[in-house]
Amino acid sequence: MSAIQKEPASHINEAADKITDRAATSTRKQRFLTTRKIIIIVAMVGVVALALGLGLGLGLSRPCAACPAPKASTSTSTSTATPAATPAPSPSGTASVIQLRVGTTWDYPLGFSLTTANANKSTVFYPVDLENTPADTITALKDSHTIVCYFSAGSVEDYRKDADEFPASAVGNVLDGWPHEKWVDHRNAKVREIMATRIQNAADKGCEGVDPDNVDGYVNDSGFDLTEDDTVDYVRYLAETAHAAGLAYGLKNSGAIVDRVVDVAEWAINEECAEYNECADWAPFVDAGKPVFHVEYTKDDDATSVSAAKLAKACAADGQPGFSSVVKHYTLDDWIIYC
Repeated sequence: MSAIQKEPASHINEAADKITDRAATSTRKQRFLTTRKIIIIVAMVGVVALALGLGLGLGLSRPCAACPAPKASTSTSTSTATPAATPAPSPSGTASVIQLRVGTTWDYPLGFSLTTANANKSTVFYPVDLENTPADTITALKDSHTIVCYFSAGSVEDYRKDADEFPASAVGNVLDGWPHEKWVDHRNAKVREIMATRIQNAADKGCEGVDPDNVDGYVNDSGFDLTEDDTVDYVRYLAETAHAAGLAYGLKNSGAIVDRVVDVAEWAINEECAEYNECADWAPFVDAGKPVFHVEYTKDDDATSVSAAKLAKACAADGQPGFSSVVKHYTLDDWIIYC
């Protein structure tokens, strides 16, 4: 804001001296000079007020230099133009987080190391592994993509650096098909503290959001008496913690609680809703103007193509309009078919 130019004090003093020197003159002249003094002072106040008003107006209308700009986006040959990510107010009110638009293109590269060399230029949204992806890689990828960081929020993987920090009383049964991973009791204060640390690590690395997995322990044999209410409470805790760190939050699977948490999540990631005829469960996200990132898997991880029937089911299931749908190997390697 420009400095306000004040009327020099000597001018005011000079006017006052003139009035004093003429104090002995006629009453009529004295009134004239007094009126002149009032006019000068009122004029000075008007100038100052005008300058102050202009300064404030310019300052308030100046764009926020720190606000993130929307990212430019492109499209693949099989999809319409991909909407850009734009900043949106955080539900917590503590920071601005990205809000991707319905139809944003994506890939799920958790089975290989994503770099600027192998990233698809037409793909906007990429979740990457929080622990295994270097900060400089995230920074480089963010020049052309929206990068969020994946971690398991409902289990402990014995190969993670913080695995020993989980209290034994909060570690439950082995996840079916994942022998090195066990469910955790997400009601436990220490478990939540560990997850809060992971979210902060994501912010420190430059991630733009988080993709916490395995929050649906209550519908699995976790070893704990978790309920749907417990899960809703935990999802809201994760979302609020992410937003407070300036990160967006996405719901992973957990279709039964969509209606109860769509307001705190910026997107949803769903695996195989077409296979299980559940896609309509995630429609509230699209209705709210938020993307649903949907993936169907092939039965053969060496497949180089899919049948027309599989592709039709993956890309046009009931309740699926507006989804960002892809087909991948279950290993989430560098192979993908965009719907």
